[in-house]
Amino acid sequence: MVDVDQPPIRVLELLTSTALGGGPKHVYDLATRLPRAHFTPLVAAPRDGSYFDQFLRAEIPTTELALNRLRPGTLSKLIALIRTQRADLVHSHGKGAGLYGRLAAAIAHVPAVHTLHGIHYLQYALGTGALYLMLERVLARWTQVIINVSESQLREGAALRLFRPDRGVVVPNGIDIPEVDGIIGQEAVTRESLGLSDDHLVIGCVTRFDQVKAVGTLLEVTRRLRAAFPALHLVLVGGGGEERLLRAEVTRRQLQPHVTFLNFVPRAVRILPTFTLYISASYREGLPLAVLEAMAAGLPVVATRVGGHIDAVEDGVTGLLAEPGDPAALAEKTADLLANHGLRRSMGEAARRRSERLFSIDRMVADTAGIYRGVVGARSPAGELAHGVWPASRA
Repeated sequence: MVDVDQPPIRVLELLTSTALGGGPKHVYDLATRLPRAHFTPLVAAPRDGSYFDQFLRAEIPTTELALNRLRPGTLSKLIALIRTQRADLVHSHGKGAGLYGRLAAAIAHVPAVHTLHGIHYLQYALGTGALYLMLERVLARWTQVIINVSESQLREGAALRLFRPDRGVVVPNGIDIPEVDGIIGQEAVTRESLGLSDDHLVIGCVTRFDQVKAVGTLLEVTRRLRAAFPALHLVLVGGGGEERLLRAEVTRRQLQPHVTFLNFVPRAVRILPTFTLYISASYREGLPLAVLEAMAAGLPVVATRVGGHIDAVEDGVTGLLAEPGDPAALAEKTADLLANHGLRRSMGEAARRRSERLFSIDRMVADTAGIYRGVVGARSPAGELAHGVWPASRA
């Protein structure tokens, strides 16, 4: 039970980016939903995206700090921020934030929590993947709890020795289903506004355009299926470093009549009613919010059989899974759903029920709040951890 006479726990949330994406959305949901009687959320992050201003509009104290780059002075600025803001703990999200945050917390003698929003290292340049894993293992020594957003990620992280078994916990990403329903009900994008008709079979994806997300595979799926499904159309929502290459590939393959690029869209769930099904070809995931939101919107999902996807999608029940890096298999699964309206409907209904049962935002916030209380409660009066870690079994 929480002692109401205790002052609120001051939590400094660190982000590597405030651009539209799952990590910033996750922190925004936490910061705006933690009970203010017991928690005071603070944020430090680069001012490189719209979430920075959203934090300010939500009256969350937010400091601009370049946690996305190695810069002289950033560590000392963060240490000073921890001390001046009287932070009781530091919670980092993303690689840069995780590096600076855990070093600064150790120096300032406050506990550190880190969330792994996916373990991405296989696509790194030669040698840097191993360096990343080594660095995570070192930083884990100064981290009281490492939160994994899915069971499959916990297993992978433990196998890679990224944390001690007693320090790794699972808090699945959560979504606000009433909010999804409200946005779709009031702000839904129409197919007409995208130049599409009710007859189109629309496969859609909301994602970053980078190597890990394998968006080029979705173009190959479209190429393979356009003859069998002339009304097929791929809608890609997002942006990133590979956008120019992807657009060039669309032109080279003469896919212009079958592909629409949309930029990062605020409240991207507005797009979901235009989709016939949701598709993702990622090589790696944590637990993608976009997939969870698509399920909440009643869409069946075709995705790769990778960590995160296998936690969200029940193969054969809420969608279909194919092996990563196999466009032919992904196209086959997509064709199976495109050809069967009844199967799409039953899987979409099952996806909605699964999202309601397993991926509640209230549960995510409550579990994270419990971790915060446990970590801060484990401190001795001198500021050192009394027992080293909050019991992982309570997460």
